[in-house]
Amino acid sequence: MPSLSARALRRRPDLAAGRAWRATMPRSSLTPTGHGTAVLLVLIAFLLLYTLVATADALSGAVFLPLIAISGVAHRPGDHALVVLVSLGCLVASSLLVGQDLSHAVSTVVAGVLIATVTMWRSLARARVGVQGRAGEHVLDQLRVGLERRAELPELRPGWSVEGCISSAFDHPFSGDFIVSHLDDDAARFETVLVDVSGRGVRAASRAVQLSGALDALIGAVPPEELLSVANDFVVRQNWDEGFATAIHLAVDLDTGELRVWRAGHPPAAVFHGGSGSWSVLEKSIGPALGLVPAPVYRCDEAVIGHRDAVILYSDGLVEQHDRVLDEGIDRLLGKAEFLVTAGFSGGAERLCAQATSGNADDRSVVVLWAD
Repeated sequence: MPSLSARALRRRPDLAAGRAWRATMPRSSLTPTGHGTAVLLVLIAFLLLYTLVATADALSGAVFLPLIAISGVAHRPGDHALVVLVSLGCLVASSLLVGQDLSHAVSTVVAGVLIATVTMWRSLARARVGVQGRAGEHVLDQLRVGLERRAELPELRPGWSVEGCISSAFDHPFSGDFIVSHLDDDAARFETVLVDVSGRGVRAASRAVQLSGALDALIGAVPPEELLSVANDFVVRQNWDEGFATAIHLAVDLDTGELRVWRAGHPPAAVFHGGSGSWSVLEKSIGPALGLVPAPVYRCDEAVIGHRDAVILYSDGLVEQHDRVLDEGIDRLLGKAEFLVTAGFSGGAERLCAQATSGNADDRSVVVLWAD
């Protein structure tokens, strides 16, 4: 039977409600251990009730509260509801049978209801996306690992080196900036794309995961001059609420040193000329950010880098401040990059990220490519 698409579910709220309800029900074929732990917690609740009745005031009714909290972390809503009902029932029964102080008993029951409400809300939220227990954290960790893997830059042929660095705002595990790259089988052409997705944190990361996966599949598979256009079509189709991303795409012929740069609303690349000891900015051609308009045209800037030359790609977190125009930020970045000329470009990406204008308040990313 074919699966229902997201569009179909939006058109049929009754189907969406049915799917959400089925997600709350326990399914032993999918969660064989969920029912077992639920039954175990129920047995523990009855054991605690027996102990409370047998030992009178030796234990407090609050011993049932951890069972509710543990169940909220581990179970689907159906199993969690069973544990909650049994635990609260045992809590009330123990209060009546033992004859605890009324105010203490009421406060304990109220605390149990509050914990049950919060944990059930979290359990329902996990059920809506089909995860149970710590599976949600595992999924997020796998997505983060995927972003980090795609950001790994290849080792280039002798005479060429490339490094990258991504630092997230406030040291968050996820960043809205990401890097993808590709080196041809004959190691003659190297491409890399540095992207800055709008927003920060998990919301930006969810869009970064989607777009990085798409670009990872496209780079090297489509002609370099078409990559940003195809990526723009992808972003337009996503209908993101905050739907845009800036990007810069670099393609270098490692045989000749010829490079081409395409920009989608992104700060320009900076090129160091070792012969003259000067920097230049490739800023003649720029197109709209990804996702803003359909079918944009992206033109490229061209240059040639040779021995002792370098090129730097960076996100706006390195050059933008609320009280400073972009050109001033770029000048400041190039001033900081001067130390790379004498100290060497190796390790320069991390040093530039660490000295970013925005500090730790914005995502920062850098790619440094140089000819040894």
